[in-house]
Amino acid sequence: MVDLRPWVLDSHISRIASEIQELELGRGKLAETFRRVKEKDIFEMVDRGGFLDVFEKRLSCPVIPAKLEGLRVAAVDGGMISRTFHGVDLMLIRAVAAIFTYESEGGVQVEYFPKEYPPPAIVSNLEPLSRSDFEVSSSLERLMAEIKVAIDCQERHPVDILILDGAILPLASDRPSSTSLFKKYENVIKLFEKLYKITSDNGILLAGVVKDSRSTRFVQVLSRLAPILINKIEELKNLLTFDYRRVIQRSRDTEFLYRFLDVGERTTVLKYVESYDKYPPLKDLREEWAERLNIFYLKPVELDTPLRIEYLSEAPNTLSPKIVQRISSLIYSLSRHHAEFGLPSVQVEAHYQAKLLETDLDFIYDQIIEKTGMSVSLMKIRKAYGL
Repeated sequence: MVDLRPWVLDSHISRIASEIQELELGRGKLAETFRRVKEKDIFEMVDRGGFLDVFEKRLSCPVIPAKLEGLRVAAVDGGMISRTFHGVDLMLIRAVAAIFTYESEGGVQVEYFPKEYPPPAIVSNLEPLSRSDFEVSSSLERLMAEIKVAIDCQERHPVDILILDGAILPLASDRPSSTSLFKKYENVIKLFEKLYKITSDNGILLAGVVKDSRSTRFVQVLSRLAPILINKIEELKNLLTFDYRRVIQRSRDTEFLYRFLDVGERTTVLKYVESYDKYPPLKDLREEWAERLNIFYLKPVELDTPLRIEYLSEAPNTLSPKIVQRISSLIYSLSRHHAEFGLPSVQVEAHYQAKLLETDLDFIYDQIIEKTGMSVSLMKIRKAYGL
C-alpha cells in the first residue's frame, strides 16, 4: 500500500519519473544508433541461418502512398459489453463492416454491413464459469461475431482490401485452458481459416491493423542482431556506451519504432513469430495457413506510434513483395489524414459503428428483470457497488 503523505508521495513520484527519464534517454540512444545503419543491408552481414524469420536485407524501407480512386476498402470491428451477475453472465456484441468506395472525383461512398448501427446480439451464459473463463468466452464470442461479418461482407460486397481491427488470428490469451471452452475456440480457428481461404481464392488483400501494440517482436530481433554486428559496423559501436541490452529488454516495438522510423517508412517483414512452437494459436492453425502469416510496422504520421500490420502472404514462408507493397501503400494512404492520429479512416468508422455503451446493457438487464422478476441469478455482484 502506498503511503499517501505528501512528502512520501512526492518521493515515490520523483523516483518513478527518474526511472522513466533514464529509460527514455536509453531508448533515444538505441534508436539513434540504429538509424545510422538504415541504408545498410545489415542482414547480409550475418549468418542467415540465425535469422530465417527475417525476410528482407534492411531494417526499414520507404513506402509510397497508393492512389485510392476506384478502390473499395472495408474494415471490420466489434464492440462488446459484458457483465457478471450471481447466476448468469450477459454480453452485448455488435460487429460491423464499414465499406468505403473511393470515386474518381475524390468523393467517398460509404456503406455498412450488415447495416448502419445494427442491433447488438445478446449472449447469455448460465454455466458456472470462473471469472477468467468468462473473460476468455467473451473474447471468443466477439471474435466469432467479427469474423462472421468479415466473411459475409466479402461474399456480398467484394473489396480490394479487407482490414481487421487487431490481430489476424486469436491472441494467446484467447486460447482457453478450460476444456469446456475449447470447442468454441476451435470454431473461431475454423472461421479464421475460412476467411483466409475466401480472401486468398478471390485475390483479396487481408490485413490486421493493430493499434497500440504491446508486442516486442521487432526489438527481439535487435537483441539477437546487436551482439553480432556491434564490432562489425562502426556506427553500431555507440551501443557500447550504455547498457543497450537492458534498454532493449525494457522496450516495446512501438516505443523503439516511434523514434526509429520516419513518416512513410515501414520495417522489414518478419514471420509472425520466430518459432511457431512459441505461439500456441499458430500451432492450432493448419500449417498451410500458419506459415503464411507475417508482420511489419508502418509509421503513417509524425506524432502517433507506428501500426503493427499483420497480413496473409501468397505461399508458406514467403515475403510476397507485391502484397507487402500494396498493403503498406494502401494503409499509409488511408491513415495519414491527421498528424496526431494514424489509423485507417475506414477502421475508425467501423469502430464507431460497433461501439456499445454500458447503458445499452443496463436496458437489456432491466427488460429481463421485468419479465422474470428479481432472482438470485440476476443479483448484482458486490463489485458492481464498488466493493
